Amino acid sequence: MRCRVVLERMGMVQMRGKAVGLALVGLGGLLLVAGLVVLAVVAPARSQFPDDVDTMRQYEGELVVMLDADALASGDLANLFIRNVPVEIDRSIQTLEVDGGKALVQDESVISGPAGPLLGSEDTYAIDRKTMEHIENFTDDDRVIEREGLVVGFPIGTDPEDYEGFNGDTLATNTISFVGEEELEGVDTYVFTASSGPDRITDPVVLASFPPALPKAQLEGLVPALGLSEDVAAQLGQALAALPDPVPLTYLYTYETNYWVEPDSGVLVDYEKLESRAVALDLGQQPVPVGEVMRLEYAQTDASVAEAIDDAEDASAALFWQGRVLPYGLLAGGVLAAVVGLPALRRRSEGPDSGPPASSPSSDPSDTVGQSA
Repeated sequence: MRCRVVLERMGMVQMRGKAVGLALVGLGGLLLVAGLVVLAVVAPARSQFPDDVDTMRQYEGELVVMLDADALASGDLANLFIRNVPVEIDRSIQTLEVDGGKALVQDESVISGPAGPLLGSEDTYAIDRKTMEHIENFTDDDRVIEREGLVVGFPIGTDPEDYEGFNGDTLATNTISFVGEEELEGVDTYVFTASSGPDRITDPVVLASFPPALPKAQLEGLVPALGLSEDVAAQLGQALAALPDPVPLTYLYTYETNYWVEPDSGVLVDYEKLESRAVALDLGQQPVPVGEVMRLEYAQTDASVAEAIDDAEDASAALFWQGRVLPYGLLAGGVLAAVVGLPALRRRSEGPDSGPPASSPSSDPSDTVGQSA
């Protein structure tokens, strides 16, 4: 009777052990699958330009010189140029639409002086959400124009290498060169620089803000306002004599830009730029600059840098947890559960431990004594 009870109890224990083992193996399988899904699907989906970007960055600087189109039209040569105006720039970037790995992005900037807005721009880009390079327009938004290279920022997981960026004034690409690493406000950043020019401006939107040609008499009257030296002004006067009337004008663009990028998130932490647009005359194979019609120097504000650093740290932390901790934690948990559960699942049923044979009734000592009596 006791043997039967022991066997039954052992069987129940074995059944419970197998059930626990089966549950652990099943849990391990689920964790492994979940880890692989996060690693292969969720993490890559998060490692690209987000579908809900709506950021604002502020810059401050100086509008060194700018041609006043109204003064030019009215012949007010004394006030032809606006000079040395402190400016603030608000730049907003917003995701308008996404389609898988593609995004439609709006980049809008407003330059304001003490008296109010001076200049503004609005560009719409179609980009690859991983490379951040411009792609063919995938929407019915006709504001998107053909571009190449980086147009609105750096990719998540920025590499320490050169990139190609788009120059909107010349409608061509320029190299964005990696120059080193720098710690900025406690954040490790990659530093990039880009520069070009003077190059011929070809963007029709930019050219529309300047006169394509001027009568000789009006142009000769502008020479004193250009701030040229006497020798250069005399040479210009001689050159004008050989040109048609009205004189066709060419415009040239020069810029220098520095970028500080937090590489894990691709967030542009800091930014500074100098850009110049000059009027030129086609006197030969190369246009000859005559004078600047716009020069703007600006850099990101301290408050905006601090905000960008917060954004970079938040994005990097999310990428770390979603791309490393979560998937590899799930995979490790799945392996551990399987390792613990498999031995219990494989255990075979065994009988009770063998011991000395039970005595039969005929060999009971008390019976022997009774027979002797």
